[in-house]
Amino acid sequence: MTNQFDVILVGAGHNGLAAACYLAKAGYKVLALERRNIVGGAVVTESDIFPGFKLDTCSSFHVVIHGTPVVSELELEKFGLEYIDVDPWAFAPFPNGNYIIFYRDVDRTAETIARFSPHDAEAYRKFMRRWMKFNETIMEVFCTPPRISQVAKKIIPREIKHRGEFTRMGINPFMLRDILSPYGKVIERTFESPEVRGALAWLGAQSGPGPKEMASGELMAMQQSLYHMLGVRRPRGGSGMLTQAMARCLEHYGGEVQTCAEVKQLLVEQGIIKGVELDNGERFYAPVVVSNAHVQTTLLDLLPQGTLNSKFQNKVEKIKVSDGFGMTLRCTVNNLPNYNALPSVMVDGKVQAGEQHRGMQLLCPSIEYLQRTYDEAEKGLPPSKPAVIAMTPSVIDDTLAPKGNHAFYIWAQTHPYRLSNGEHWEDIREREAEKCLEVVEEYAPGFRKEVEGIYIKTPVDLERINGLLKGNLMHVDMSLKQMFFWRPFSQLANYRTPIKGLYLTGASTHPGGGVSAASGYNAAQVMLTDLHR
Repeated sequence: MTNQFDVILVGAGHNGLAAACYLAKAGYKVLALERRNIVGGAVVTESDIFPGFKLDTCSSFHVVIHGTPVVSELELEKFGLEYIDVDPWAFAPFPNGNYIIFYRDVDRTAETIARFSPHDAEAYRKFMRRWMKFNETIMEVFCTPPRISQVAKKIIPREIKHRGEFTRMGINPFMLRDILSPYGKVIERTFESPEVRGALAWLGAQSGPGPKEMASGELMAMQQSLYHMLGVRRPRGGSGMLTQAMARCLEHYGGEVQTCAEVKQLLVEQGIIKGVELDNGERFYAPVVVSNAHVQTTLLDLLPQGTLNSKFQNKVEKIKVSDGFGMTLRCTVNNLPNYNALPSVMVDGKVQAGEQHRGMQLLCPSIEYLQRTYDEAEKGLPPSKPAVIAMTPSVIDDTLAPKGNHAFYIWAQTHPYRLSNGEHWEDIREREAEKCLEVVEEYAPGFRKEVEGIYIKTPVDLERINGLLKGNLMHVDMSLKQMFFWRPFSQLANYRTPIKGLYLTGASTHPGGGVSAASGYNAAQVMLTDLHR
């Protein structure tokens, strides 16, 4: 029976593909179904938008995946994956002409911070090293299905004997205070320079919460220190080369991949998963189905009505998904931005690439500027002046753009999915894109005229194209009460659902959003354990 499988994957994002690869490698017959014409979900590179250009249309830089065993265990380099180190990984220019460069090396980064404040340089060294040590524990937590006892064992302060000496492990009281505080407050009490505060706040915002959100300090500290600990990298050929390699890996182990195959509903009988039905009526059967789709899409839209009891369904409906996260621009440009804070050498009218162009270009001058964008979003208004991350990935990977041109990316926060002022995203998309480009123009005068093609994704587009409800890249909010064994809530935290044989993976589950593949890795271990039983 050709439509019978051991495992069916709904949605071929990078977490789902990782899980599918492990299951296929273990000998199970796996089918991956993807509704788009290309696998990858939010980790995808597209070459049909502008001729000659390869553009990442969602994720761009990869960090956390390098703290997991996924790339090495699946031997993805054999399937065409090659990573390029991005160092320095960030450049933060400021309107006053100063700048900070963030290198993988903490001391080298601190040297650029010392120009603003010797106090902040030393504070940065201490802060990063403390959290980098903690991250060794966190990566272990990320790569294990979350359990209260397991997380507590890793983070509760204790002394362990190692090579005859006692070493203190876990969080100390100062770290606990930071974990429970808003990251804006953590930054303000640790650093004195407005520029340092602004750059770190903008980096901290990348997981979603604003500077005033309680218990967000750990996200900022962990994320920032992971850049130093694991490094920032990009696959050669684009972010989507990771998921292309995963798809080839899956097929190598006998798995099948079908694109343009949208799942309309999950097939359930007496509380047991039986398979899936596509929107064209075709059915596939398996005793195990793992959904890489959003948790609410999976349990509220794909399950037949009445499958869940009302109390459980109500909990799924109440999972916090913030109303909008940001928007993206993917541009073709004739020239790189020439930043006032660190001018480039010009040769025949072309801006020569420098350290300022290799990684993220952080265009957000202060915490106050960032907070204003969150305040406006809370009111349902697009930002009057957005905070922007600019990226020029073709500087380190010349396969992305024709010779003499560059690929230029913008990620901007925060843009509400629902607008309160009576406007509609389809009407204001170009206007809001111009606001983002105007921010770049302020830091690099003359750049706007170098921009040719512009591909825009508003929060509505992120939902429609990528299945990211309300345009939220993290699926569900990355607040402390929806992390670890509370993600998305306790009864779903170990990738199992109330439906026997139905599992979850992806950003909705532990450890959350970003390119890590940890959720897929963990979900595969849970499914393999259950299958072996």
